[in-house]
Amino acid sequence: MEVTYAINALMILLTFELLCFLLNQQMTIKELFKYTLTYNISIIFLFIDFFDGFLLLYDLLLTLFYFKKLTYIYYPLFLFVYISLLAFLEMILPSSTIFQGVLLVEGFDFVSLLILTFIVLGIFYFYIAFCQHKLQKDEMVSVSFLGKECLGFIDNGNKVFYKGYPVIFIRHSLLETYEKIDSIVIETANQVETVDIIVMKEIEINHQVLHHVYVGVMSSNEYDCILNSQLLGGLL
Repeated sequence: MEVTYAINALMILLTFELLCFLLNQQMTIKELFKYTLTYNISIIFLFIDFFDGFLLLYDLLLTLFYFKKLTYIYYPLFLFVYISLLAFLEMILPSSTIFQGVLLVEGFDFVSLLILTFIVLGIFYFYIAFCQHKLQKDEMVSVSFLGKECLGFIDNGNKVFYKGYPVIFIRHSLLETYEKIDSIVIETANQVETVDIIVMKEIEINHQVLHHVYVGVMSSNEYDCILNSQLLGGLL
């Protein structure tokens, strides 16, 4: 059982790293550890007689908790990548079988262990290279709203949500007058501040038109617009 637990934890980790490639989304080590631990806890349900498909329901509830309104993107991709990895491992590992979404493993041979090692190292290498590329490249995209055009900074550290939707921030001077619907408290690198929330009926980001977007009005003049990396499911 220890081998099964370790293999499935590794598969969940690789799944989220591959999701980063597919969604062009960077995740921190802390986030990867959190997802791997909580999704892999589902293995204990093998010992509890609930119903077929309960593990899929558990993963769906976790995805709803972590990704909220973006579950429709993350959950299907998570299942596709995770099940694909399990099916491939079942093919190359001796004495292994998939039971309720968990790969049960009884043993290894040298060839299958070598193949698994290359797969793991390959995904780790490309994930690290991907993160380095995300950190080094210029994360600025075109933004248009209310007849104005500016550059928006894609901030991977912006994890602000309002009612489950990602919030973008626009400089106060670009908005002139606006109608506040709420206020929220956010914590920046330097301080804690209260920002007004407004609804923008239409905004174009990187040539993609979004409707009913929640915007935080920021006082800082460092950027015209700070975008949430979760917009479009991380596809910016």
